[in-house]
Amino acid sequence: MTFRHLLSWKTCFYEMLLPTLRRLGPARCDALIGGLGRLSAAAWPPRGKELAKAIDRAGTALHADWNPKTVRPALAANALRFAARDYPLDSAPDEEILARFDVKGFEGLQTALEGGRGAIVVGCHLGGHIAALHWLYRRGVPLRLLVQRPRHVSRELDRRFDRDEPHPQSDFFLRRDLSPALAAERLLHARAALRDGLAVYLSGDIPWNGPNTRSGQLLGHSRTFLSVWADLAVLTRVPVFLLFCTHRPGGRYALTIETPWTLAAGEESAALTRYLARLESEIRAHPADAVAHLLWPCYGPTSENAIANSTARPSRRVAAVP
Repeated sequence: MTFRHLLSWKTCFYEMLLPTLRRLGPARCDALIGGLGRLSAAAWPPRGKELAKAIDRAGTALHADWNPKTVRPALAANALRFAARDYPLDSAPDEEILARFDVKGFEGLQTALEGGRGAIVVGCHLGGHIAALHWLYRRGVPLRLLVQRPRHVSRELDRRFDRDEPHPQSDFFLRRDLSPALAAERLLHARAALRDGLAVYLSGDIPWNGPNTRSGQLLGHSRTFLSVWADLAVLTRVPVFLLFCTHRPGGRYALTIETPWTLAAGEESAALTRYLARLESEIRAHPADAVAHLLWPCYGPTSENAIANSTARPSRRVAAVP
């Protein structure tokens, strides 16, 4: 470990602060994380202005009747909760973690998997999206992620990512330097896992230019989105489940798994439109959980050049790579 590493904010936040706060219990940990988020916005006026502009821009696009006086501090608080990812869920028994989630719609996913059909789970960057993955693993869902390997996650998730098992997760992770041949290989692994009755998770809100993309509109801006999930759904005929996870007070989460549907050939573009409309309704209902969608440039009005020119990992510049 270098001296520079020791001084980085990520080292202090993920390796020092969050483990300390986690020991205080869910409610106190969550309250302190949220309080620090609000404090950082209040202490740095440019940050407060950035939040205000983002709220106004998204509210106008969605025709939302938000109260900026309540949404802005809530968004500031959730910005730090978003950065904390699933660290607050580490180092606790399964039953304690599962009890912190208010879950709707799991029965449909469970039925599909128990019937050996496989399932495509489409998530996004809203709210506690990493916490949702944590819950799925703890609940025993046979899950494979067709995304870039999430960084700065709990030890629990890292252990699960590194397991040696049939359809190992290492065969599914995407990388920014993935060759076309390896990308095709990842899709073959996903298809095989679905046919063996596993669930494959993909993000549905990734703006990108390139193969396996389709045009859509989000927050008033038209762009192309990675839509591999729709292609896989048509190819395998397995059900598609949309998943949303938002923060609740006291270190709790609301997790919704929606009623599934299947896609036929030719319905891919309509499926993306349907998904983005559903995502917008979640953002409208939970603006403080839309940290990525309101604050990351890849979702904003000037993101087109960043998307076209970037090969970065998931970040504020671009949500992911294909």
